[in-house]
Amino acid sequence: MAHSENLVKTALKLAENGKGLVSPNPLVGAVVAKGGRILGEGFHRAYGMAHAEIEALEKAGQKAKGASLYVNLEPCCHYGKTPPCTKAIIEAGIKEVICPMKDPNPRVNGRGFEELEKNGIKVRLGFMEREAMDLNRTYLVNIEKKRPYVILKWAQTLDGKTATFTGDSMWITGQESREYVKKLRFETDAISVGIRTVLNDNPHLDYAFPSSLPAQMASRKKYRKVILDPELKIPFEGNLWNDPRSEVIIMTSDRAPAEKISAFRKKERCEIIILKTHERFFSAVEILECLYERNVGILFVEGGSVTLTRFWEEKAADETIIFFGNRILGSSRAIPSIGGADKEKMAGSAEVKIKETKMFGQDIMIRGIPCFQE
Repeated sequence: MAHSENLVKTALKLAENGKGLVSPNPLVGAVVAKGGRILGEGFHRAYGMAHAEIEALEKAGQKAKGASLYVNLEPCCHYGKTPPCTKAIIEAGIKEVICPMKDPNPRVNGRGFEELEKNGIKVRLGFMEREAMDLNRTYLVNIEKKRPYVILKWAQTLDGKTATFTGDSMWITGQESREYVKKLRFETDAISVGIRTVLNDNPHLDYAFPSSLPAQMASRKKYRKVILDPELKIPFEGNLWNDPRSEVIIMTSDRAPAEKISAFRKKERCEIIILKTHERFFSAVEILECLYERNVGILFVEGGSVTLTRFWEEKAADETIIFFGNRILGSSRAIPSIGGADKEKMAGSAEVKIKETKMFGQDIMIRGIPCFQE
């Protein structure tokens, strides 16, 4: 029992190495072991690459026969970007599979376990199911809700302001916080801001590629900058366009000038999407539908206030990451982080379940789950 739990923990830890590169696929780690001794380890390194089970089996080689496989998600049993893992497990002579959870993907959803059992392989479930589900929370949202997992991130003063009344927000937090945000961006598939943020800040919206990863994996990263711009006011040049590693998706409306739409459609690494507006803004639900169709599994929404408010009001937020700078602005005309409809009573507020807090110099980060997603 102790061996099993420890080896499932190892598989979960291995799976984390795929953050930023596997989405919209799940994070998966695998261990081949016999008598508690590890014979081979693997993890899903990037979308389209070999699955964790295959890597672990290849490292174990002939020693895999009669061994146990520990994996944090049900092995796939269908052909996709790669062949089914169940076939490889059966052919390797694995005697049992220990796994915390089923894969909710309709193409799997218990069928992988059934195939293994039909071929004489014992399947054991129930070890660390909560931890396994927590690790792949983003994937579960993708499968069950058919939309990207949404993280709302913003920086604000201690009195809850995200910019002055003129729109100036540089800088609320320090350099250490801003560098950490670039690491967070790497773990997502797309970042989204409204046009006001682009015009006011001329942002780069870039990510930091982890030094712990091999340089050749950089080409595996898929990253989109999604600009919400109903009237297509975005400049043709600017910091946004300077990173060749990313694509820019501009969501605009029929209010945009036709000639400007045409010009942007010819621009390299740029896609124009025409959406309907609702009260002069896009529906968060429709934004997410478009991005889901483009294989965006995790969306990082960074602002500004109008954009954040729209996602919040539509309850299209799975997680919040808030950075507090050590400043008090004290202005009645300053821009709040989240606006929206006025509430008469505190009972109308939404509770956020705090999952993590960190200090970056004098800045405080609070990461949590809005209770309307519980």
